[in-house]
Amino acid sequence: MYFTKIELHNFGIYKGSHEMSLSNQNGERNITLIGGLNGRGKTTFHDSILIALYGKQALKYIQEGARSYEKLLLDHINKHAADDETYVAVSLTLDDGISLRVERKWRQKDGKLNQVLTVEKNGVADEYLGENWNFYIEEILPFGIAKFFFFNNEKITQLAEDASFEQIKGSIKSAIGISTIEKTIFHLDEVIRRKKKAILEFENSEENQGYREVEEQIAELDKKLAEAIAREKELERNRERAEADYEAADKKFWSAGGDLLKHRDAIKAEMKRITAEVEDINSEMLKIAADPATPLYMCRYLVGQVYESELALRNDDAERYSNKVRAELYRRIIARLDNSEIPAEVYGMVKKIVTDELISQIGSENNLPIEPLSRTSLQLLERLTAEVFQVLDAQINNLTKYMEEQENRHMNLDTHLDEFDEKTVAMQLYDALQDVDNKKKAAENEHDHQKEAIKNMEQYRNTLDKRRINLIRKIAEKQNDNSNNGRIVKYAAMSMEVLSRFKGKLQSEKVAALSEAVTQCFRALVEKDTFIQRIDIHPETLDVTIIGSDGKELLKSQLSAGEQQMFAISIVWALALTSGYKAPVIIDTPMARLDSSHRANFVTKYLPAASSQVLVLSTDEEINGQYLSLIRDNVVDSYTLLYQEEEQCTSIIHGYFGEALSGDCKAL
Repeated sequence: MYFTKIELHNFGIYKGSHEMSLSNQNGERNITLIGGLNGRGKTTFHDSILIALYGKQALKYIQEGARSYEKLLLDHINKHAADDETYVAVSLTLDDGISLRVERKWRQKDGKLNQVLTVEKNGVADEYLGENWNFYIEEILPFGIAKFFFFNNEKITQLAEDASFEQIKGSIKSAIGISTIEKTIFHLDEVIRRKKKAILEFENSEENQGYREVEEQIAELDKKLAEAIAREKELERNRERAEADYEAADKKFWSAGGDLLKHRDAIKAEMKRITAEVEDINSEMLKIAADPATPLYMCRYLVGQVYESELALRNDDAERYSNKVRAELYRRIIARLDNSEIPAEVYGMVKKIVTDELISQIGSENNLPIEPLSRTSLQLLERLTAEVFQVLDAQINNLTKYMEEQENRHMNLDTHLDEFDEKTVAMQLYDALQDVDNKKKAAENEHDHQKEAIKNMEQYRNTLDKRRINLIRKIAEKQNDNSNNGRIVKYAAMSMEVLSRFKGKLQSEKVAALSEAVTQCFRALVEKDTFIQRIDIHPETLDVTIIGSDGKELLKSQLSAGEQQMFAISIVWALALTSGYKAPVIIDTPMARLDSSHRANFVTKYLPAASSQVLVLSTDEEINGQYLSLIRDNVVDSYTLLYQEEEQCTSIIHGYFGEALSGDCKAL
């Protein structure tokens, strides 16, 4: 939809009748500039559109419940009007071509305020639409969504300064339809509460007693939950202060040589570990020294000689035994030859052969025999030389080498530690940094514990809600005399369950697209292209997290004032884009807190893309000079709110500050 005309009669500073004709997008031109100095009726003009379209609901946005709707209307009656009638009217065209004109008229008579709402459809008064306009406008553009299309600098500032993102969460719920579902659940809950009184005829029943207990628990839990949330916000601020203190102390520490001192505790720990290992090595060497084989290992070369000598001795004993056998054999052979009758020449030849082969191989009998070692002793010597000494040698060498390495490392670390201890200034800063770090960790832990406590309470709250719904269902099922109310409660409870599940699924699906839209909008508006990586919105809690280019969380407090304003505008822009509604965008004094670079991005990137019809209410110090030149090609029309001193009222004049400003406050 888009607006075609805005009419004001004796409304606020606008004495008499005034109107502004508006155009929808024409090629690249979609911006209507409405200039006015401070106090000349820009906000009043903005409020007139909200009042015309939304009536009493507009009070939530204009005055946020500070006063009654009737008081709001009375305060907007021009005090110098020639007649006692005040009205505002908005003419608009819907996407299907239907033209509507909504007029709200009121006058004060006899201390009472008389109000009349008139709706015309295609130029003809439509009584049915007039009676049901509050429902009809919610289909065209729900009030919860309208605030993303109609906003002013004050609302943007509130979003920008919203450290806890609570207003943003509420806006997200409105944009993705969650607020409507929550309202429906709330109304269903109210229906259940009212019908409960009609069906609870058995006050002493177990279900009824359980229901009262759950109600009391929910009331008490809600009170504690509110206190816990307030405490969590306080702890979050403490955590942010502690983080800022830590960053300052950390920067000072590193500038004083903290890169060396940072390793001091690690070096001490390493030296302590090495000392413990050396003690273990000493213990191991003591065990080796206590081994029975160690003394023999110390004279292992003598033991080897004994073993070799014993082997040689055993070879000599075998040789002596062999000589005895050959001598006895020789004697027996010669005896048989002597008793034989062989010829003398044969006898001599045979005796010579036997003597050469047997007697010449017999060694000397002069060496005295030595008593050999036992077989067990010999086996023990063999095991010592072949196994035990080898193992001991390897163990002793390894332990000695490792101990030397650890002692050398210990000496090197001790040298480094002496260097660190000489940096007394850095030591003091390090101790101060440790103290600040401990405070920061304590603040973080306390904040995390508080958030966890809130999460547990919310989970318990959901459990109690489910229990209460189950009890209501049981009560309804047992109620025989009020079956109709029982059915209402039963199906209302079932509807609440279905809506709760639907809310969760809808929220998960919509939030991903919204996160991407917010990221793209913010990147388009900020000067630094690589400032952020993305903006995440948690699909369940709706917590907003800004992820910097390094992948780490970027606190909102770390943004500049201008960047916070652009962040808030990005949220509003993305919510409007993802809401699914097409409507004009009206912005009142949008750039009061923006610096030059952000103003340029705002007028060149946001305004031309915000909607097919953009109304900008601006002072002469906001959109002028270079900024006016930047969007001149996008301007479809322009007006100036000119204040007439003699008439004490504002007129709507064609043109934007630079054109001839003349006229009076008479009806146009």
